[in-house]
Amino acid sequence: MEQRIDSINQNPRTDYTMMVAPKEGDGPNLPALRLAFENTVRDCSAFVSQCRLNFETRYAIWNGQAADGKKHAREGADLDPTPWDGASDMKNYIADQIVNEKVAMQCMSFKRANLEAVPIQGADITRARDVTNFMKWLVYSQVPEVDREIEMLSQFINEKGIAMMGAFWETTQEKTLDTLRLVDFQAKFPQVNLLDMFEDKNLFAQFHDVLKQHYDCSSKKATQMLKDLKDTGVCTIPVLGRAISRPVLRAFNLDEDVFVPPFATDIELCPYIFRVQYFTADKLRSFAHSEGWDETWVENSILKLRGRMIPLVPDQNLAPISRNFIYRYQRYHDLIGVVYAYQRLTDEDGVSGIYLTIFNPMMPADEQQPGYAKFGLLGYKHGQYPFTLFRREQLTRRMHDTRGIPEVAMPYQNMIKAHRDSRIDAASIAIIPPLMYPAGRSPSRWGPGAKIPERRPGEYHYADQPRGDSNTENSERILTENLREYFAIASREGDPMSRDLMNQHQINKFLGSMSRAFNQVWKLYQQFGDDNTYYRVLGQNSAQPTRFGKGEPTEEYQFFMNFDVQSMNAEQVEKKLTQLFGIATQADKHGQVDWTKMLTIGLSSIDPTIAEAVIQPRSNATQQVVSDEKNSLSRIFSGFMEDFDPKTPPDVAMQVMQQWMQMPDVQQRYQADQTFKARVDTRAKQIQQTITQQQNAQTGRLGASFQQVMQKQQGAQPQQMPQQPAQ
Repeated sequence: MEQRIDSINQNPRTDYTMMVAPKEGDGPNLPALRLAFENTVRDCSAFVSQCRLNFETRYAIWNGQAADGKKHAREGADLDPTPWDGASDMKNYIADQIVNEKVAMQCMSFKRANLEAVPIQGADITRARDVTNFMKWLVYSQVPEVDREIEMLSQFINEKGIAMMGAFWETTQEKTLDTLRLVDFQAKFPQVNLLDMFEDKNLFAQFHDVLKQHYDCSSKKATQMLKDLKDTGVCTIPVLGRAISRPVLRAFNLDEDVFVPPFATDIELCPYIFRVQYFTADKLRSFAHSEGWDETWVENSILKLRGRMIPLVPDQNLAPISRNFIYRYQRYHDLIGVVYAYQRLTDEDGVSGIYLTIFNPMMPADEQQPGYAKFGLLGYKHGQYPFTLFRREQLTRRMHDTRGIPEVAMPYQNMIKAHRDSRIDAASIAIIPPLMYPAGRSPSRWGPGAKIPERRPGEYHYADQPRGDSNTENSERILTENLREYFAIASREGDPMSRDLMNQHQINKFLGSMSRAFNQVWKLYQQFGDDNTYYRVLGQNSAQPTRFGKGEPTEEYQFFMNFDVQSMNAEQVEKKLTQLFGIATQADKHGQVDWTKMLTIGLSSIDPTIAEAVIQPRSNATQQVVSDEKNSLSRIFSGFMEDFDPKTPPDVAMQVMQQWMQMPDVQQRYQADQTFKARVDTRAKQIQQTITQQQNAQTGRLGASFQQVMQKQQGAQPQQMPQQPAQ
């Protein structure tokens, strides 16, 4: 009888494909969840094996490897090393070099990328600029270890071909020790005689209860505090420190940290995503306090699961997890494994949502604990999985269908290693060739000045040297150039245009995914962040803190990050800026170019760090110039001569002086005091001379047409000398 495929597994306890949320008040379907986790890990085994091969290729690891870079015969081995014992077996790190160059490029693009918040549904542009500056401050300065996570993310992408960035909101608070002195307490409550209180049992008990309740400590701790106050006059108090609430970005790989079904084509279409992480016992207990984890599950997991790894792949206990070859069993000896299961389930009303179950597949439910630490809706209002996918290649729609750099570079790396080993072996033969001697009569000594008896001439001699391949160096160079050209790395014979195109394409994909992560961070801030936050615009250390309001919950923005690969080439940047300024000065007939932004772009292209340090907001700069000019004019009014500083913007100085000359007391003194009039005229001439010099310099460099464009753009006529009051 034919069996239907959809009738093979109809047990609601184990059929995890139903994707139905439990009824309100019920816990998760642990048997089905555990089966889904085991099947997902098993189905990803081919990808995990490829990731391990990529790791071994990148770091040049193979069986029988010796620390001295030579081949050695192994005791009990059936075959001897080829070509001989002691032959070269050098490591070649060309795949690692390419990965590191790509990582450096992506990390640089993240640090120097231009972030822009684009409003959706009619938000104003001014607000969008504030959101952009705030998000730069939030991500680049408030997210813990953001540079480390970005580099790890890039390492995973280029080595394994795929990675994920998780965006979470974290609230932490820890206890600290504060000091309570008896003197301070007595000063605060002068009407209470503390010495009598220590002797009176009733008062002592009341004070004990006050300390216990106020500081939320145990009875034993309150008793110890009173004893210390009585003996020394000082005691320590456990108090809760400042609560820290902030976004967190975490990089995950897909062979150890996160597991998704191999059939998945998009994160939001995944029925479930599993995240594996290990914690200390102290961290688990803190989660019970801050995240609402079940305390009975936490304590049972510490007793039963500490040091036990969650089974993922065969022989995982012997697999090195890092370059220092600390094995997993040693690394996780004091840690407890936890699985975060994110599922998109449908409730009894037909509404889908993302549910989070925190559990360990090796600890089912029993009489002491429910079998899970936490279960319920994820609680993020954006309604998405808290992950962003990064893929090095988009070969098909399947997530895992992508390749890491070592997978492609392995044949080239092996061939280049063979070329290098052959040259080293040839040099060894040339320096110390094999010694030929009659059978049974090996020389007792061999070297300069040695006396070797011969029966026939030529019995003792060096073997003929094999002819070396003089083309190995050229062949290795061609292989290296071809490989670097394939990955768009600078090479002698590569096409610069093609190289820039491929690198720009990779950067666009990387920053495009980072933009989606920024979207999640913004939505998390809208949900959990403070209503008002004071921040500083990055790079403008002199600017006053800016207050940023969270805004309405319906306020939406789309974030975009962009970076030009050619900006890392100084010659290309100079050429581009020259063309940009040339076109802007000649074609801007209606004053549409914002020259303040042009200045920012020009300086940022040369060095963004210096540009952020020296460029201040236009309003701040103008206010500072106006304030300095008013001070100089006040000194002139007081009888001092103040020469004009040529570094000061002369148009602003002239406007300030014209306004100053309209004041009645200034006009009266200008008419009556000839000395004062001379000081004013001298400064006015200096300002006008500076304006004329700048106009002549611009005209000489850019032509007279540019001067007309600038005047139209500024909407101002040529500056005139301050009008002198009528005599």
